[in-house]
Amino acid sequence: MNKSFLTKIKNMLIAEKTTLLQKPAVDMNVDTDGDEIDEIQGKQLMDLTSKLNSRNLAKLKQIELALKRIDNKTYGYCEDCNELIIEKRLLHNPHFQTCVECAEEREIEEKQRKLFNK
Repeated sequence: MNKSFLTKIKNMLIAEKTTLLQKPAVDMNVDTDGDEIDEIQGKQLMDLTSKLNSRNLAKLKQIELALKRIDNKTYGYCEDCNELIIEKRLLHNPHFQTCVECAEEREIEEKQRKLFNK
């Protein structure tokens, strides 16, 4: 990977990280008092809030991992097959860790695992 591309990716990752860190955590204090409908809506809102907070935390972890990989000079290599990930894929999502082929293989394996566990 050339240096200008890595600099561009690093800036994208830092900007995304900054945006996520500036977002206030979604408040988990939801009023569920009232009738049955209020309770159901409150529980749904708490579930959605929890998922949003978890998603943001997971994304921050992916960004940190990508930044470490840039510093370690391992960024852009598929963690499964160790081949270079195409730049277009990394520009689309700079925290991808696998090439297209390996990502497809993982997806097939996950689908098979879900079918097997039913």
